[in-house]
Amino acid sequence: MKKVISTLGILLAGASLSACISVSESNHESGKQIAIMSQQAIATCGQGNVDKVSTTSFSCKSPSSK
Repeated sequence: MKKVISTLGILLAGASLSACISVSESNHESGKQIAIMSQQAIATCGQGNVDKVSTTSFSCKSPSSK
């Protein structure tokens, strides 16, 4: 139970720092991977510029969609 709450906390923190993140997977391991990819996406795209994050990749918003 503590791991689930911890994972949700990480996901919520990542989502709040990077605006909206589309999440497609929902199991526990996927949650960990998405949290890792979210951190990488924020570092690469910049805060508020992340478009989508999955367990294996992420994409940045295009400059015209800002």
